Amino acid sequence: MAEHMQQQIVRALQLTLRLAGTDAQDRVRVDGLDLLPVGDCPALELTVGDETVTPITNGRAGAATLQRDLQIEVACLVSGSRDYRARAAELLAQVEEALASAQPTVLDGLLARRPRLLGTRPQGDGQGAEAVYAIRGMWACRYFTAEGAPRGPANV
Repeated sequence: MAEHMQQQIVRALQLTLRLAGTDAQDRVRVDGLDLLPVGDCPALELTVGDETVTPITNGRAGAATLQRDLQIEVACLVSGSRDYRARAAELLAQVEEALASAQPTVLDGLLARRPRLLGTRPQGDGQGAEAVYAIRGMWACRYFTAEGAPRGPANV
């Protein structure tokens, strides 16, 4: 049985970023609840956020087509002794280029369009033995499902 579309999108986004050739290479994790070892930086961390759901049609047999906008934060994490901001900004640029690429990705067919960047927020953390700096980008992923059928995209 197919997973919920949210999970399919998260997995596809993770794979797209792993294959993109960013400085993070294959260090792309989802909803990391444990601390990231600084030796694993640079890295990308995806955090699933809120989703808004809007019925846009009545659909067949009264089941509406739902427009769904899922927010996913992509944190660009770097560590080391200097140039935190510049290295995190470079990783952010690589993520933006990967998600806006004209090349086909595994996100195609799941989303109505490529993910859209909504905003970014820098965040430094000097609490540990080694500082970690992040630029967190919030991305909107728009997709459509039929009401009551969250495992597959709706035809719109």
